[in-house]
This record gives sequence, C-alpha cells and structure tokens, in this order.
Amino acid sequence: MARLLVVDDEAPARTTLALLLRKRGHHVAEADDVTSATKRLAEEVFELVVTDLRMPDGDGLDVLQAARATRPFVAVNCGAVPETLLESELFGHVRGAFTGAAGTKLGLFEEADGGTLFLDEIAEMPASLQVTLLRALQSREVRRLGATQATTIDVRVIAATNGDLAKRIADGSFREDLFYRLNVIQVMLPPLRDRREDIPALAEHFLARAATKLERTLRLSPDALERLLRYPWPGNVRELENAIERATILARTESVEPDDLPPHVSAGLQLGPSPALPRQISLAEAERAHILQTLERFGRNHSGAAEALGIGRTTLWRKLKEYGIDR
Repeated sequence: MARLLVVDDEAPARTTLALLLRKRGHHVAEADDVTSATKRLAEEVFELVVTDLRMPDGDGLDVLQAARATRPFVAVNCGAVPETLLESELFGHVRGAFTGAAGTKLGLFEEADGGTLFLDEIAEMPASLQVTLLRALQSREVRRLGATQATTIDVRVIAATNGDLAKRIADGSFREDLFYRLNVIQVMLPPLRDRREDIPALAEHFLARAATKLERTLRLSPDALERLLRYPWPGNVRELENAIERATILARTESVEPDDLPPHVSAGLQLGPSPALPRQISLAEAERAHILQTLERFGRNHSGAAEALGIGRTTLWRKLKEYGIDR
C-alpha cells in the first residue's frame, strides 16, 4: 500500500481516480488546486503524486516542484562522459588516486544522497563500470577511487535508455544481473509518433514556457498545429520542444504559423496521410477529431480518455454533447 496524492481542480475526475486507487488498497489524499496540494506536501510524505496540468492558481509542474524540492536531483548522461572519467564522476576520488587528482572529489552518488540520481542512456555505460554500479546498488555503499573505506548512501536511482537492452544483454555488452537490479519498476514510454494525442498539450506547454522567457503572448494557429500532428518526430519530445522554441523566436505576429516551424516540419513530412485530420480544417474540427481518436483509443472509456486529454469527465461529456454524440 502506498500513500498517494491526487491533484485536480475538477472534482469528478479527481474523486473518480482517487476511488479507483483506494480500491487497489492505497491511501489517497486529494487536493483541488496547487495551493492546497503544496500545503499537503509540506504536512505529509507521499510516495506518488498524480496531478492535473492546468489549474486556476498554477499548473502541475508547480506541484511537482513542491514535491522529489528539498532533495537533490542529479543527472548524468552515461554516454557523454569519457569512460576514463565516468567512474570518478559517479563514485568520486581521493587526492592522489590518479595522475591529476589534486584533491578529494565527491561522486554523483554522494551528491544525490537523500535524493535522486538519474542515469540517462544507461545502455552506453562501459562494461567495466557495470559491475561497480551493480555492487553500489546492492550494498548501498560507494567507495571513492583510491579510498580504503566505503560510504553509505541513500539514493533513488532512475535509469533511462532508448536502446534495446535485451539485445545488449544477448550480445554481452550489458550485464543481465544489472538489468534486473535496475528494472524494479519499468516505465515504457512510446515514441511521440505513437501518442499524437499528447502533441497539442505538449506544444502548448512548451510555447507558454518559451513565450514567457521572451515576454511574448503567443498561440498556435490551426495550420501550425496540423503540421505538428502530421510530423513523425524522430527526436520525440526534445525535438518538439526545440521546434516550438524556434517558432517562438521567429514568429512575427501573436500567432505561430507553419512558416515559423523548422522547414522539415513545415514541409509536411509525415508517416502517412491522417484521414481524421485533413489539411484544410478548423481548430474546432481538429479538437473534435483529437478527442474522438483518444476516446476510441481508450475503448470509449470516458475516465481514461478524459485523463489522457487532461480534462475532466464533465468537460468531455459536454464536448461530446456539442458534437452531437451520445455519451
């Protein structure tokens, strides 16, 4: 049983999700806005926070910041650090441990003590360091290079990769025992092209954030949104964020148009035609198609579709009524 916090300003969505989680044996607290959620987080310890994105007094990112805020979050790209330096980067070293070690250095494990260490591109970790990492995870201790004693650590480790670890295990480049040690809770994130229903919300979020930095007020035009929905996004969310940042800089009016997007996106490169989203459509038609596609994807389960869309069930039902569709 876990202690969970559900945050949503729409009562039907919040109470429905809380009820489902309670039926699974969890202790669930509820909050109806960012302010009340922040207060609950200061008073209690929760193991998981499920939050809406848009709320009257802020957004879900404010809630997450208030939540994994007083503890360190340390990230390292295992493929970006040279193999000769990665061990020192992760575990630290003492003075004189090797040529150039003029002083003692804390490793990232020690820096993240009490918080979270994010190992990005874990598949790129050199085989020579995998056994050292496995030992640290099993013993909850690290030993700096050149040290004679180990240091106890309390670190949550999150590992990510876009590589195929099963193939790496098969060819011997990744340890199977390390895989199982890391693979306690697995989160599979489909590529952006397979979850196009997320594109509008992500694009609006990135646009609002980038526009705020430039002290501008911008919106996505229907044509620009259509190009975003058609593009296959081989670079996933990071590529989308970069495309929106570029558009924010180049937009000449308060509306982001297709010409403001990167040329390969604006040119209409796509995986194939989208029958539900033809080229000449209104924003209302795009919204209708997006909602109906999401509803079909969730087997017409209104709660699941509403959650994926980031709206409450009441709002979803109202939209369907507007479209003349029986709930």
